[in-house]
Amino acid sequence: MAPSVVLITGCSTGMGLATAVHLATKSKHDFKVYATMRNLAKKGQLETAAGETLEKTLFIRELDVTKNDTITSLVDEIVRDNGRIDVVFNNAGFSVFDDYFMGDEPLDAAKTMMDTNVWGPTRVMQAVLPVMKKQKSGRIINTTSGEGIEGYPFHGFYSASKFALQGLSENLSPILRQVYNIKLSVLVPGPVYNPSFAIIMDPAFKPEYICGKWDSPSQEVFLDYWQRDMQPIIQAYQQPEEVAELVERIILSEDPYVRYPTGSLIAKRMADQLIDPTGNVAGGLYHSFKQ
Repeated sequence: MAPSVVLITGCSTGMGLATAVHLATKSKHDFKVYATMRNLAKKGQLETAAGETLEKTLFIRELDVTKNDTITSLVDEIVRDNGRIDVVFNNAGFSVFDDYFMGDEPLDAAKTMMDTNVWGPTRVMQAVLPVMKKQKSGRIINTTSGEGIEGYPFHGFYSASKFALQGLSENLSPILRQVYNIKLSVLVPGPVYNPSFAIIMDPAFKPEYICGKWDSPSQEVFLDYWQRDMQPIIQAYQQPEEVAELVERIILSEDPYVRYPTGSLIAKRMADQLIDPTGNVAGGLYHSFKQ
């Protein structure tokens, strides 16, 4: 049987890298993985991890989810060489803290984040869906976030981008499944270790680095929030390899769910949010600001 052909975005670090390596080198199932990243200068860690599988079961390619030409070029290559695309893992994305509505920061970063986190996976899906529709099969996994279910303070536009992708995915999922046998799920991670965590978990890290240019009241609220809410969340991080194993289970499931929280912390916060019609108590965040 031919290997399952997998396209993954955002593979320079974190979940994308771990999933590409896991599927190509450790899985008992036969996968052929196209691991992509925006900047190939950052491929060194992935090349090392790939080892002897490089250009055999793991292929590193350039793909910028904000640029249609890089997407269509790679999709054309994959279809030309394999005749199909079985799985897409839309993993590329980024986040920044913001003070947009309490300060005077420009919206450029927010627009860039929306372009990457929402329109990026949309472009990838637009490129691969004609192939999957024709073959009447396929798996799509879109990475949203716990913040696509529950908005976190000071992460407004990141939460907005993930809410948008969550809504789009839930809208498309039943249609694609019923009409084309394309099964779309969302991966809902909480904190997952990546190089950014090494910075914020360093004992020498000061959260003032994030909020230092904000006005004094905003800084005060943020620093209190960082200590009371963000620190416990950060300390409960998962390793990306754990998430990679879950991604494989989603791919291999005959009847995958629409939503997959990656761990117990995020599953509980999702449950709290989804059963709370007021939005006041979900995850305890409201009480962090309630006087």
